Amino acid sequence: MIKAERRSSQTPVAARPTSLPRPGNAEFTERQARALDAARREGLDGLIVWGRGSTNSDGCQDLLYLANHMSAVSHIPDSEAHRARGHAALVLAHGRDPVLVTDSYDIDRAEVPVSDVRLSTFVDRDAARVATELGLRGGRVGLAGQTGLLHSAATCIATELGGSTVLVPADHILTALRLFKSAHEVALLREASRIGCDWMEVMLEASQPGRTEGEIVGDGLRFLAASGGWAYDVAVASGPVAHRYRHRQALPTWDSTRRLQPGDMLHFDLWGPVAHGYYCDLTRSTVVGARATAAQERVLEDSIAIVESVIAEIEPGRRLADLHAAGAQAMARRGGGASGFSAMIPFFGHSLGLDCESPFITSSAQEIIGPGMVLAIECFLGGEAGEGAGFEHVVHIGETGIEIITSAAAERPWARG
Repeated sequence: MIKAERRSSQTPVAARPTSLPRPGNAEFTERQARALDAARREGLDGLIVWGRGSTNSDGCQDLLYLANHMSAVSHIPDSEAHRARGHAALVLAHGRDPVLVTDSYDIDRAEVPVSDVRLSTFVDRDAARVATELGLRGGRVGLAGQTGLLHSAATCIATELGGSTVLVPADHILTALRLFKSAHEVALLREASRIGCDWMEVMLEASQPGRTEGEIVGDGLRFLAASGGWAYDVAVASGPVAHRYRHRQALPTWDSTRRLQPGDMLHFDLWGPVAHGYYCDLTRSTVVGARATAAQERVLEDSIAIVESVIAEIEPGRRLADLHAAGAQAMARRGGGASGFSAMIPFFGHSLGLDCESPFITSSAQEIIGPGMVLAIECFLGGEAGEGAGFEHVVHIGETGIEIITSAAAERPWARG
């Protein structure tokens, strides 16, 4: 097992955006070809790959994977003047050049590995018309990116293409392609984890008595922005509600009124796109301004032990369900998760890339582990009121072993001087 070198907590953290380039155009072209090959094997004539953009960082990953594009236009309700704003679609057909339909009026075409880009204020309608132009009307067309596809847009596409066209769910095609990363994707995920670990260290160093969660999160977001990253969310809870995964079930999810007290438990789950769209994702927990009590240390150590028990089972040829079984057994040995998170989130992690991706590590996940996978392994545990801790590592499965790429963030920050 390879671990990244851990930085001393006394070393100042400097913002360093990734210096790596985005994947090259040749890689995107190869991805598009593999997507069409997979579609052909399933009897599909082509694909419409949809992506939701606006200010979201989810719902656009299939489109990002194939076209390095998401719409940056605000999502606004449909009207007689426009439809499906804040969305884009890539249309792929056998023997034809790909076409990108987008409403992103400031698109940087040098960053998009598609030569035929059509601007539209009716993205759903015009995606269907492009599909017709490419010979897909009346055929079997795979529809991918459905997590970002509005029902109104899907209805419009089906109506435009006509009743003789069969639209077939095709998310699984992109899920399978994205599961195994290229060497450059792995390098970007290492960079994402480096930045994520630095982000976490800034948050932990800022976690002092007298400060609010909001002030600590603000320090972290300032650092993340300077590092070229975007926060999907910062899940944080502390003090009397540390047994919760998030302090508030609203936006923002953190609290900005209560000031931390010595002895408060505190935990952060940080994730988002930070290196050309590739995600960091890690969780750490601590005790603020005091030594951990025996009860606090028990839940802190248990969260680490469960994640380590799952990581110990990672081996090429095994199934993701085997990892879930290891986590479930470790959880049972401590008497259960004792948290709303562990009761309602029946997994011990997921694939990681341009998103917190499928597949998830569940009891029914039959995907076979192999080189090129990158997995985020996580759990969150509770105890008595005010006792809660989570832990998460990101693991790359390589040809010669596994590599933990998030160990630069302290695993036991409460034990530091």
